[in-house]
Amino acid sequence: MAYVALYRKYRPRNFDEIVGQEAIVRTLKNQVKSGKIGHAYLFCGMRGTGKTSTARVLAKALNCEHGPTDTPCNKCKNCIAINEGSMMDVIEMDAASNRGIDDIRALRERVNFPPSEGRYRVYIIDEVHMLTTEAFNALLKTLEEPPRHVVFILATTEPNRLPATILSRCMRFDFKRVQAREMLPHLKRITEENGVDAEERALLLVARNSQGSMRDALSLLDKALSFGGNRLTFEDALSLFGAVGDDLLMEIARAAKSRNPGRILDVIEEVVNTGKDLVRFADDLMVLYRNMLMVSVGANRELVDVTDEEYGRLEALAKIYSTEEILNSLDLLKKAAGDVRWASQPRTVLEAAMVKLAMPELWTGDAGEAAKVKVLEQRVEELERRLKELLESPALSVQEEKKRAKKDENLAKVKENGGEKGNMAGEPLRDEVEEKSVEEEDMKDGPEKPEKLGEEAARLEGKPEVSEGAPGEEVRQSPGGGKRKKDGTLEELKTKWRDVLEELEKSGKMALVNVMKECRVEPCDMKNGALFLSFEGFEGHKTLIEMQKKLIEEGIKSVTGLEVVIKGLKKNEVAASKDEDVSDEEFIRSAVELFGEDLVEIEDE
Repeated sequence: MAYVALYRKYRPRNFDEIVGQEAIVRTLKNQVKSGKIGHAYLFCGMRGTGKTSTARVLAKALNCEHGPTDTPCNKCKNCIAINEGSMMDVIEMDAASNRGIDDIRALRERVNFPPSEGRYRVYIIDEVHMLTTEAFNALLKTLEEPPRHVVFILATTEPNRLPATILSRCMRFDFKRVQAREMLPHLKRITEENGVDAEERALLLVARNSQGSMRDALSLLDKALSFGGNRLTFEDALSLFGAVGDDLLMEIARAAKSRNPGRILDVIEEVVNTGKDLVRFADDLMVLYRNMLMVSVGANRELVDVTDEEYGRLEALAKIYSTEEILNSLDLLKKAAGDVRWASQPRTVLEAAMVKLAMPELWTGDAGEAAKVKVLEQRVEELERRLKELLESPALSVQEEKKRAKKDENLAKVKENGGEKGNMAGEPLRDEVEEKSVEEEDMKDGPEKPEKLGEEAARLEGKPEVSEGAPGEEVRQSPGGGKRKKDGTLEELKTKWRDVLEELEKSGKMALVNVMKECRVEPCDMKNGALFLSFEGFEGHKTLIEMQKKLIEEGIKSVTGLEVVIKGLKKNEVAASKDEDVSDEEFIRSAVELFGEDLVEIEDE
């Protein structure tokens, strides 16, 4: 006996064997049981969803010797004849090859004859949308008022091509795509009956590749059984269909999220070397992201045609993506799939798309701009994390504690001595000396020597490492990198000192000028750019002037062109006795005049 294909061998023989069309089956069974049989039915839907098979089952239900019944016996001569396609009262007509007006006229002439074997004459017109306009017009009157013993069943994949007058005269049933999980039990039963040990993942892959067509699923299963023999594994199914496993697809999704385009390109190389279809690969990747989207938004579990194990992995993968990222990735993959399908160099197009998938900042439009902002945010977060780790490191904490202890010690000494009256003229301020000593101590504790750090700083800033002046001579660097001027004498500065004070007045430093005039601050000594000033006043005035010495240096440079550094203030011994006679009120008045009332805080001892 010749081999019979699975889709013919396992064609539904009763209503219960029709897969995935429960609503239609229930309606037709109730009509048969109640005797409310329609005169014209229109079965619509994609290929392989059971339109013609349902029409034959309905014909058997109407003409079974034990009926009309919703469970045809498939044993009586009428049922057997319908299964074999030999019953004279069930006429199947292919409208694609019998589409003219003459064919419909012949049909109209035969309609009036009563059934010869069964109760009803059933006309099954497949692909009815292929009829011509004239043929539809000829059929219209008969379809509207057929004899009581005639039932028309029209089947089509394109109901939109039917005239409205035909649609309005038929009871319409829309056959939906069959879900993969609905096909799975049917496919398992078939493999068991044929003595084949098939993995569930392999059968699910067969069902997914059928794209909702039960007939296509049986055809693919037929091919898979021939490929695998008595055992069908998931790897065999992948090889047969040229598909890529979920493991590789999920690895691409993880690499894209971690911004690793190199790994994605390695996977594509592996796909190409194994002979997989790149168009199919792009489509499968879209399906993966679609399933991730369903999981991300909390859609019904039945909308994702995967095993329970794969669904758990999908949940873990979807957690590392936001819904917005999945949608943007789907937009990119949609365009890539179309480009790969029609490109002369599909691999190049696919690789470029995969690099973009891993680098969202390269995308165009709002998605690209949002990705750029997110990349910057991630960099800022990383820098903040590193800074926090650095601040919390033990070595840095020890250095900070040393500096803080030194400063607290200095502050205590200043309070104890009443403002450091014993500060020698010409010496740098104590805080500067102490802070410098702390920094030098920290440098000694560090991994690098101070000399090496100085050399590195000099190299980076373009400055000489060691000054070449005479011993005891300080050579300063100007902001431009050159040496400070050494020309200019003390007498020249004294001559222009009044001009310096006027320049400070013009610059709005009136309070400073008043204090300097009151204390008779004048240049008294200068060596190699190091300037010492004399003053007549008390230590409080000296402290105020030292805090503003940068402004005085700028005024001197503006008037004389000399770049000097004020090293200290020497008290004029002639007026030394005045220091003891100055009241607290005068000191407070001078401080308020110099810094402003808002910045001076008076504390009672």
